[in-house]
Amino acid sequence: MGINLYKTVAAVISGSVLAMAISSNTAMAQDGGVSFSANVGVVSDYRFRGVSQTDGGPAVQGGVDLDLGNGVYLGTWASQVDFAWGMDETKFEQDFYAGYAGETAGGMGYDVGYIYYAYHGSDWDEDYQEVYGSLSFGDASVGFAYSDDYWAKTGSFMYLSAGYSFALPSDIALDLSAGLNMFDEEVGFLNGSDSYIDYSVSVGKEFGGLALSASVVGTDASKGECWGLDWCEPTVLAGATYSW
Repeated sequence: MGINLYKTVAAVISGSVLAMAISSNTAMAQDGGVSFSANVGVVSDYRFRGVSQTDGGPAVQGGVDLDLGNGVYLGTWASQVDFAWGMDETKFEQDFYAGYAGETAGGMGYDVGYIYYAYHGSDWDEDYQEVYGSLSFGDASVGFAYSDDYWAKTGSFMYLSAGYSFALPSDIALDLSAGLNMFDEEVGFLNGSDSYIDYSVSVGKEFGGLALSASVVGTDASKGECWGLDWCEPTVLAGATYSW
């Protein structure tokens, strides 16, 4: 079910390492020259908007990005997934995105774009698309994402998020984020629920191109709402990403 609102508001969008990786690349926009970057990483559990995408197991992830130097960026990112629905369960998610990021004269950052989530290894039609946007000022950010037909044809979807980052001693970053997930009332998503809240508290530190992180990620959805599984329960995650 794919990307924590990508780009500038990465920490806001529900604790996904994917979002963090994309954010670091789009932050280089408007430097006056074209640049290429890539990243590869591993997480102990791939959580997207608070929900496990790997049945509670680890995942290898990676992506490539192109920054055109004028605010325009595009890229792709992929991860192992395991929805554990049976023999035809999805094994691989690949996201394609493009957008425009910049900053106003008053110091307000902005980012708007489009992302397509593609899933491989299943006979289900799980692909979907979203448009997204975010605003940031200093260490605070807010964002949204909208899909006209969310994952597995579950109807319209809206995501609202907010986050704040703190600089701790020894160059350690503390990121707080929360998001409101709202679904088509006629379809429901988590066993008929039309909304849930996700949250994350993360600490991270960079060592050159290597970024290490530890997070507490969870939702307010009960196990019964979460298909009777532990995918929505609070958990502690660890991740490592190398970018170049």
